[in-house]
Amino acid sequence: MCRTIFLAACIAAGFAFTGAAPAQELDGNQFRAPSEGSWYHPIDPETWLHVGGRPQEIAAALTRIKETAPSDTLPDDPSRRGAGSWIETWTELGKTALAEADDLNDDDKPEAAASRYRDAFSYFLRASSPHTNDPEQRSALALAWQAYEKAGQFLPVPIRKLDIPFDGEEFSTWLHLPKGDGPFPVVIVSMGSDVTKEELLPYFIKQLAVRKIAMLSLDMPGNGSSTAYSFSPDLDKLHAAAALHLKTLPEIDGRNIFVQGASFGGTPAARAWAARPDLDLAGVIYMCGPLHRPFMAPPDAYSQFPAFTMDGVRARLGLDISASFEEMSVGLRPLSLKSQGLFEGPRIDTPLLAILTNRDPVAPLGDVQSLMARGSDVTLHVTDEPGHCPQRDPREAIAASWIAGKIRD
Repeated sequence: MCRTIFLAACIAAGFAFTGAAPAQELDGNQFRAPSEGSWYHPIDPETWLHVGGRPQEIAAALTRIKETAPSDTLPDDPSRRGAGSWIETWTELGKTALAEADDLNDDDKPEAAASRYRDAFSYFLRASSPHTNDPEQRSALALAWQAYEKAGQFLPVPIRKLDIPFDGEEFSTWLHLPKGDGPFPVVIVSMGSDVTKEELLPYFIKQLAVRKIAMLSLDMPGNGSSTAYSFSPDLDKLHAAAALHLKTLPEIDGRNIFVQGASFGGTPAARAWAARPDLDLAGVIYMCGPLHRPFMAPPDAYSQFPAFTMDGVRARLGLDISASFEEMSVGLRPLSLKSQGLFEGPRIDTPLLAILTNRDPVAPLGDVQSLMARGSDVTLHVTDEPGHCPQRDPREAIAASWIAGKIRD
């Protein structure tokens, strides 16, 4: 369990930040915690189990991948295919779990079936990561969607797929409703550049449903079911479209719409807070997303980051997987909220909660504090732990409790 400290909390209107923000260099070598290993994929069974899966199956899969790999490559090299490869191993494990879940469902064993469906989509998500346009990754992700929808039918209120139109296309989202009579407050949530919306189910089950808060999960532009779009300066465009769509639904309380994002998903959350007063959001939860300095880094700085992460960013930018860091830099620089003028402007009354670590290589404290200085109701929660983004369970508990306290009458 990580130690948590509050470096600043409940910063009142007009409160001045004291002292200079800590100097913080963009060091991609600090992005991944040592426990995640040195493979292409981050090896993080604890986070995987947070979504679904069985420890013994995960251990066996990793062992198979390692033992069958050529000695001169990473065990999980993304170009490797066939028996024992990363994508084949996790896909087959997902198919086994999905078939077992279907059998359990046929045998009228709903709890066991729901659990096994969660195992299945978690395994398919491992196979499809980092969710590029690779055909086999896309096939595995399509299987994850099937298993997710089946798992969602066992909730007290079944998960509903919502297709939301935007800019002549549409993107698919999952609407999760708590049990009871609405209309419900709702939080629109997205994850990072290499994580899809299906990983958010535990957040709804553990934290939001019990508080009678609905959740709409969506993929970042260029990821998952949002591949008709790509990263652009208005990175919150899909979140804004989702908020407007939710206001039309009778089961949603249109006065209590929140936006939340973690990692690269934190960037559109921050932008929605700073640039879209017209949405009249009830609150925004920003977690550990890049705001300015990481976007302005010299191209060679991106070489410090894991190839897995950079491949996800390339895909979100609409670039080929072989695109250079110089090409990435051209696409990333316009995303800076400071360059867009959003570190300055009128006072913002929309409540904001920021959650990050004290040495996050892509969310420097100085950038976060500069943005938050515009707010009249802001809370900064900083955890004392290494690497990028706090652990999911603690940060989600903090976020859900904060949302419950900000619901408008």
